[in-house]
Amino acid sequence: MKKKIYLSGPDRLLKNAKEVFEQKRALCEKYGFELLEYPEEVYKIKDTFENSRAVAEKRMELMKECDIVIADTRDFRSYLEPYSEVALEMGMAYALEKKIYSYMPDTRVCCERYSGETHYNEAMAQMVDENDVGFEPGPLNLMLEFSSTIVKGDFEDAIKKAAEDLQKGDLN
Repeated sequence: MKKKIYLSGPDRLLKNAKEVFEQKRALCEKYGFELLEYPEEVYKIKDTFENSRAVAEKRMELMKECDIVIADTRDFRSYLEPYSEVALEMGMAYALEKKIYSYMPDTRVCCERYSGETHYNEAMAQMVDENDVGFEPGPLNLMLEFSSTIVKGDFEDAIKKAAEDLQKGDLN
């Protein structure tokens, strides 16, 4: 039986979301996985609280069904954090004891990717920004970092890593 993948990321916001989803579905099939459908295909998108809640609840149901979560953790809208929905879904996946792969094109530590000024704060013993706010020591918030396998690259790189782990027996 194929392992089921839940896709977490901002791709569903794209104008060509369905096309992007189908491309990712094809990659999943190529590597021996099944990609679960976006719940937005089940519910017609309307700008209502009730519809939003129904979609969110369906996503949570799908998360329980999956074996693996593949999360797009690239910097969202030029910030050093992924899309907020991704962070919530990764937390839920971790609580459900799902295997999580997060992918991002740049895995340098946060302070190296930051576009503003940085310096080392002796008292805090860490790198900080121009407002003396500290940076996480890795490429992601530590709660997201420790709960996932971080893959440098794109969706296909994450799927390849999951397939390698499956062959090695590292996926239950």
